[in-house]
Amino acid sequence: MSDKAEQLKILKEIFKEDFEEIDAGVRSGGDTTLFEVTSIEGVAIPEGLTIIVNFDNGKKLGWAGPSSPLYTSDRFDERFKGNLNIFVMKKKKVLKQIHTTYNQETFKKRADTYSFQEILDSVES
Repeated sequence: MSDKAEQLKILKEIFKEDFEEIDAGVRSGGDTTLFEVTSIEGVAIPEGLTIIVNFDNGKKLGWAGPSSPLYTSDRFDERFKGNLNIFVMKKKKVLKQIHTTYNQETFKKRADTYSFQEILDSVES
């Protein structure tokens, strides 16, 4: 499984609702994919809002030379399992940002821990 596919699989487990997504690029400073949520089962995304999700699974870049990154599956700390990042945006303005760090215990309990509906209900657009 590619790292991108692994990240998306974890995101699909974390959210209560099923969702469709498109690739929205790579997170700066890392090697993890950003996903734009395009539709959510049973939830209407308000006009003009964009939802970006990312799961940084704690894998690091190694360096093969002074300027060439070499991807490795090693982690800095095996207890660290990753970071969840959720951004609700209107144009380029971030209306809500959620950042959650997962360790071994919290990662085991990740299933259905976030709801897009609850997140959108908490946003004032």
